Amino acid sequence: MKNMKIYIVTYRRADILNKTLDTLFNKTDFTSIPDTEVNIINNHTEFRLNDEFVGKVNVIHNNTRPDWDTGNLARNWNEALLHGFKDLCNPDAKIVVVTGRLGDNIVSYRPEAVKKIGMWDERFLTPGNKEADYYIRALIYNKEKSMIGDFVHKRLLNEHDALPLDTPEYQGGNADWLEIKSNDLWDEAWYHTTQIFYWKWKDTWKEQPAYTGWLTNWSKDFVDNPPAPPKVPNFVQY
Repeated sequence: MKNMKIYIVTYRRADILNKTLDTLFNKTDFTSIPDTEVNIINNHTEFRLNDEFVGKVNVIHNNTRPDWDTGNLARNWNEALLHGFKDLCNPDAKIVVVTGRLGDNIVSYRPEAVKKIGMWDERFLTPGNKEADYYIRALIYNKEKSMIGDFVHKRLLNEHDALPLDTPEYQGGNADWLEIKSNDLWDEAWYHTTQIFYWKWKDTWKEQPAYTGWLTNWSKDFVDNPPAPPKVPNFVQY
């Protein structure tokens, strides 16, 4: 059994990937965490790994995904959970860690937590909705043993300043990324996934689902008295 398996999700941006790997291997002390495995989940044919990292990481190429597909991070994160733990009752790793493509999202899991919270709901296409859905379920099903330190979006639960999870450097500000996020297809995807979020969580709390208070800016009342579990099951493609 591995102590930890790390998964880095990437789509094109080789410079960000190799910068992340440089931080991971050259500025992180792994001596206290032996048997740590680093994996890359690659979603595009345009892929480059610096020579110094060849042999240090395992690369999982999603060859059946076309380059024009903007992808689904929930599917990638579920892929990491399946590949990392293999069997929740007889797990292949103690901890699985997943980082998102902007470099500002780090989520770690223990198998017992996944048993309670479940997998990521793959109906949600945009990060804000899929993250809120999963974090709210963590708040409901695993409140005492979950730590959410998302200071950027003000979603906090049992946070501790000894474990910062947000990078201060935003990795999505380049022109190509801004163009991707500023078009009709992106707006349509956001509208679609927001409607799914509302449908799933409708009538589970005293206030109906909304951007502020649900997806971001959790209030003390929301954390202390969270919504009821939704009656709608999660959707996983695998």
